[in-house]
Amino acid sequence: MSTTALSGCRTRTTALVVILLASFMDLLDVTIVNITVPSIRAELGASPAQLQWLLAGYTLAFALGIITGARLGDLYGYRRVFLIGIAGFTAASALCGAATTADLLVAARVVQGICAAVMVPQVLSQIQLMYAPHERGGAMAAFSSLSGLAAAVGPILGATLLEGDWYGLGWRAVFWINVPVGVLALAVAARVLPRGRGTTRPRLDLTGMAICGAGLLLILYPLIAGSEHLPWPTWTYLSLAAGAAVLALFLLHQRRLALRGGTPLVEVSLFRMRSVGGGLLIQFLFFVPVMGFFFTFTQLLQTGLGMTPLAAGLTMLPWPIATTAGATVGAAVLLPRLGRATVQLGLLTLATGLTLLALAATSGGLAFLPGMIVGGAGMGLTVAPLAQLTLERVPPAHAGSGSGLFNTIAQLGASAGVATIGTIFFPVLAAHPGPAAPAYGTAFSTTIWASLALLTLTLAVTFLLPRRPTPA
Repeated sequence: MSTTALSGCRTRTTALVVILLASFMDLLDVTIVNITVPSIRAELGASPAQLQWLLAGYTLAFALGIITGARLGDLYGYRRVFLIGIAGFTAASALCGAATTADLLVAARVVQGICAAVMVPQVLSQIQLMYAPHERGGAMAAFSSLSGLAAAVGPILGATLLEGDWYGLGWRAVFWINVPVGVLALAVAARVLPRGRGTTRPRLDLTGMAICGAGLLLILYPLIAGSEHLPWPTWTYLSLAAGAAVLALFLLHQRRLALRGGTPLVEVSLFRMRSVGGGLLIQFLFFVPVMGFFFTFTQLLQTGLGMTPLAAGLTMLPWPIATTAGATVGAAVLLPRLGRATVQLGLLTLATGLTLLALAATSGGLAFLPGMIVGGAGMGLTVAPLAQLTLERVPPAHAGSGSGLFNTIAQLGASAGVATIGTIFFPVLAAHPGPAAPAYGTAFSTTIWASLALLTLTLAVTFLLPRRPTPA
């Protein structure tokens, strides 16, 4: 691994802020667009299918490209690939803001997702490059808290931009706001990010890219699109089974390529590391109930309890605040002392918070506050130590591959969470006709009990993690 040292802690902190800002832009664009759908439909005359792909196209493109994006960082340098990714993401945001038809907007969103897949894997790789293992606690805490922050801030910022109608832009403002932020981040990143990549320049595995992309597409497409049809059609199950088979073929191809002396997209040897295999499984199991919660809780607040998007966003705001605090305490304070018990404590705290929210499902208002604080803190206590325990023993030469796997598994878990938890939520809702609040409250509570079962399984898997982080 060749690196260029950062000149002082201040420069390193500036570099961290820049890459975290870019990652936050990606996460925010997943959540903020939901609030603009009615306005886009009214102005562009978008069909239901176009609106669905406006949301799903970004997610699918991101998930399909992220492993390749990670390997590109290994091959051509994390700094260079990050700069290309953020430049493309910024340009695609401008295209979204200028779109004159629904088809053009969907196409620009797909490009935006591809560029995010190039940009985001370099964030964890840069953190591994800039910080020694015993120094990564704070940086990992900041990175891990971004998902909860974006989930809550997205609806608030989206509603504020729509209601303010800045410069008459309406829904377009949610895309144009990325442009000045992206330009600033690009300019600063070009000055402060360290240079680093693998010590060799092997060829990119194009065959592996094709196989991996096909497998992920076969799995993600039914999770994203099939969940719109309940019960799930037969084709969704066939696609999921085919996707699993193709991904197994992909891993076999990667193993054979490595044995021949080639450079695979995914370093299969990482799976032999107990910390990596266990951490990736926990990552998947954890994101299923968490992202399912965000999806169903938003439905409860806005449709069941009749809150405006802004009021719903403000109700959810304590979650990311508590997540940030929990991540900081978990990674910087508890992890060095408790090791993997920090993750276990986080899962138990999250389960307690979700239980409190289920009990307050039909009350609304301040009744949600204790559950939001406890649940958010539990998420923070889990995600930051989990990232560190999973990736800290990955060799620097394989940082991109490890980062790509970690992010891909999170995306798979998030997509599976919305699909599977939604599959529980909507049938229960349909079985309880009558006033919206009790029906939505019952459906939401039912999904929470299912989520608690998944968190119990996740807790059992945590024993695969290292008992303690690597000492300084």
